Amino acid sequence: MTMLVAIVLGVIQGLSEFIPISSTAHLTLAAAWLDVIDPAHPERWTAFMATIQLGTLLAVLVFFRRDITSILRAFVGENVGSGRKPISKQGTDARMGWFILVGTIPIVVVGLALKDVIEGSVTKEMSVIATGLIGVGALLWWADSTAKFTKTSSQMTVVDAILIGCAQVLALVPGSSRSGTTIMAGLFRGLTREHAARFSFLMSIPAIGGAGLLEFIGELDHLQWDRGGAELLAATVAAGVSGYWSIAFLLRYLRNHSLKSFVLYRVALGAVILLTSCSPQSETPSPSGGDSVEKEQVQPPAINEALEITNDHLADITDEVVVRTSMGSFSIGLYGTDAPNTVENFLGLVAKKYYDGILIHRVAHHFVIQMGDRKTRERKARREWGRGGQTASGEPLAEELDPETKSAKMGYVHGVVAMARKPAPGTGTSQFFVCLDSAATLPLQYTIFGRVIDGLDVVDAIGSVDVEPGVLGDGDGLPKRPIRVYSIRKQ
Repeated sequence: MTMLVAIVLGVIQGLSEFIPISSTAHLTLAAAWLDVIDPAHPERWTAFMATIQLGTLLAVLVFFRRDITSILRAFVGENVGSGRKPISKQGTDARMGWFILVGTIPIVVVGLALKDVIEGSVTKEMSVIATGLIGVGALLWWADSTAKFTKTSSQMTVVDAILIGCAQVLALVPGSSRSGTTIMAGLFRGLTREHAARFSFLMSIPAIGGAGLLEFIGELDHLQWDRGGAELLAATVAAGVSGYWSIAFLLRYLRNHSLKSFVLYRVALGAVILLTSCSPQSETPSPSGGDSVEKEQVQPPAINEALEITNDHLADITDEVVVRTSMGSFSIGLYGTDAPNTVENFLGLVAKKYYDGILIHRVAHHFVIQMGDRKTRERKARREWGRGGQTASGEPLAEELDPETKSAKMGYVHGVVAMARKPAPGTGTSQFFVCLDSAATLPLQYTIFGRVIDGLDVVDAIGSVDVEPGVLGDGDGLPKRPIRVYSIRKQ
């Protein structure tokens, strides 16, 4: 990423965070058009976004510094100590503190409850972003056309704050715009455009601050000054400056203008996205990390047809998980009947989010891909990758090698998932592997506990990446470009 591109992205973040046109939509589009997301290191883009968002937080803190100071002083003075008063008798500033807190509760509750969905692949689809742009744009037009514009923020009630806070939850849908949804709700509650925007900006402080700081802390490992640090700083400053300007502009603009120009822009942008299918994920990175190839070019036959597995040899699937990686997602059906202890262990680790952020630490071309060692989180432990692991309970996990089960009779055919272990018997761990075509020659020695039921093309792509030669040959080792497992989630 060049310095100019970083500054452009920062300006886009700052402008679109407060003007009701959706920062998520614009940053996603800009990243796709400027080609700044490295498919092998998408975590760096996540860290970049989390950091520059702090620039917009600084912008709102500086712009409203006097209001924030007054609200904090009044809130503490009228709720703590000898000066404590009933809420009904508190002044405007103290009550505004309560309104901000009450209005923030809905997005915190829903955001935590739906965290996996929000971080999932669905919310990255451009069709979802386009729908959010158009849908909330239509609601914003309705609100702007029917609002009474009779109330100021000093005349707000707790009900107003709760309903505006509930509208803020819509911002979890990409393309909706946090400022757009909250201003819309403020207009429906009778606020003037300027005061609806002012309360929206004040209520953004805990929303942006909480989410932004948590993301920033979570992505600290991916921030390196010698790898784009200057560009990151420039983008954050640009986001802060442009964010400050956009707040001032919008408050001034809304004194004498409607929001309909922004609505028209949202609808037009959403329509363009839908008509052009402008999705940054419409192409799949090639296994070698070079030019991308269209997904249609990789068309593996259905696993059962390709391997001539009859229904008699298919074990019953009791659970399903989705593995989301930096090269795409695939689903695994689990055999809780054939391998109940192994499946219970695996799902226990999934529930603990043990697998979040690990790397695929072994790729053996045409043989297996292996993951599940938490030590892949630690760069200094690179030499130990693939040698450790643990069970959900901390106790040794016995291997479930029953040759009479359907999965055992199936063998290690293409797409089968098995639990790896240390050399000693009865030591199954968190590590597991997905079989490729040549693994069918393996004798039964590892518990088979599932099979890939969707996304086998992603598995094959991962199994073909370039690797650092390992002890077993040039085609068996650590991927040259790290492949990250974002998450494994039960469906």
